[in-house]
Formats: sequence, C-alpha cells, structure tokens
Amino acid sequence: MNKLQLKRIAESAYQAMFSQKPDVSNIQETFYGWVVFLISPKGKVVVKFSREFGRIEKEVTALGLLKKKVICPVPEVYFFGRSEGYDYMLIEWLEGISAYELPNNPKAIETFREDYTNILIALHEHTDSRGFEVTPEKFEPSLIDAFDQWMYPVLRYVLSSASPFSCELKDAYRFLWEKKTEILTPINNQSSFVHDDCHIANVLFDPKTYKISGLLDPCDVGFKHKEFDIFHLFDVREDLNLVARYHEKSPLIEGFEIRRYFLGLWDDAKHSRNIGWYDESWINSKLDRFNTAYKQA
Repeated sequence: MNKLQLKRIAESAYQAMFSQKPDVSNIQETFYGWVVFLISPKGKVVVKFSREFGRIEKEVTALGLLKKKVICPVPEVYFFGRSEGYDYMLIEWLEGISAYELPNNPKAIETFREDYTNILIALHEHTDSRGFEVTPEKFEPSLIDAFDQWMYPVLRYVLSSASPFSCELKDAYRFLWEKKTEILTPINNQSSFVHDDCHIANVLFDPKTYKISGLLDPCDVGFKHKEFDIFHLFDVREDLNLVARYHEKSPLIEGFEIRRYFLGLWDDAKHSRNIGWYDESWINSKLDRFNTAYKQA
C-alpha cells in the first residue's frame, strides 16, 4: 500500500464531505492497514484502509451491528467508498486515549477494569436461539460444527505449500484440528454476540474518568461464544487482570486455560491467511503454553 496515495485519497474524501481541505492530516500504520486522522474547523474524522481485500466493507457492517448491541460509543460510519483501487471508510472521530496507555495507578486500573468488563458482559448477554453464526443467513446449533466451517479454510491455508508455517507448526495445527471436538465440547452451546478483537488497544478511555469512551475495530463480529472475545483480553496489558475480573462477575467454564491458547492459535492463523502476517516465535510461544495447559488438564 502506497502511504502517500492513501493520504491523498483520504484528503479528497474529507474535501468532498466538508468542502475544504483538512488543516491536519496524519497517517498511521495499523496491524490490518492504515488510518488517516483529519482535522479542520469544520470537523474531525478518521479514514481507514485495509490490507485485506473486502475487510473495509465487512467492518462497515460490523460497526453497524456492534453499535446496536454495545453500551458504549462506537464510531458512526459517514461514508464507504473506493478510489484508485482501494476501499476506504470515513468514520466518526471518537475522543479518548488508547487504553494501551492507561496510567498504571490503582484508581485508573480499577475504574477501567470495572467499566470494561461490565460492557463486555452486557454485550455477551445478546444471544441467538439459532446458535452460532456461520453467515448472516446460516446458523449452527453446535459450536463445533460452526468452528469447522469458520476454520477449515484456515487449516487448508496453514497446511498448503504457499503457507509460511514450518513443518513442525503444520503438524501442530493438525493436532489442534484433531482435538477440536474434545477441547470445544464444554462450550458447545450458548452463543453470544462478540466483537472478535476486543483487546484494549481497540478501546478508548476518558482521561478524566478512566471509563470507556469508545470501542473500535471490530473484526468478524457475530454470534460465536463469549470466549472468542475473552481470550483477546490477554493480548495487551495483561497486568490489568481483565479476565480475572470478568470471571468474578460471570464465571468461565472449566478448561478455559486450554481454550484461550487454542482459540488464540487459530486466530493467529486466520490473520496470517488474511494479510500474510507470520511471527513464528510468537506462535511457537503460544503453542508451548497450549501444550503445557493441555498436559496439565
């Protein structure tokens, strides 16, 4: 992706909306693409681009669905377009600071932890009697059957000759696939609506109150199991102990320690398939922790 080209597209979209050029235009790289922050006296907006073809259109839908179900601010989508071969969306600028930068003091941590776990628990109370969402039109009553359909294309990618995964990791993913029924059986029912990438780098907080001021960047939202959100709470700032607080309020089912690594490994493989990301040491480290938890179970 050409950084200057994306910046130009974003500025053109801003001018089309506000009939003037932005005074400030700041582009930043993200895991999945680029975001451009644009400011003038007429307004502040964000323009997003993605490395994955079709991701922006999916996120437009995801933001709309999430906005209806979560009890905190979610950016409004003002415009979805395509220019010079790139999809983009122009969205609301939410005020706040990335929760990655939450101050390391007891009041800030306690307030944030209490507020965010309440928000997630309320989100996860949204269920669907049809079960787990494979597509908007198709549900499976069994998580295991839905997982087959979500992740079999990912398995095929991992095992393919085009995959960057080592022979050892390919064998490990074969083992994970063989064990999926055993591992997922304890949570095979009771779907919840999930954000699907709710680590705190996708959360904004109010620096005055330390409460949540925005939830950003939903991934594959839909009716899955709440643990598809919860394992992400270990991804960033594990020192906040968000999972422990969630568990105090809404107890997790036995075996979560295995499933958190199992789901995390499949999530890593999904990101690799989507955008070509691959960090062998990261994946091996997570696999080692899965193997330890599995042997101790």
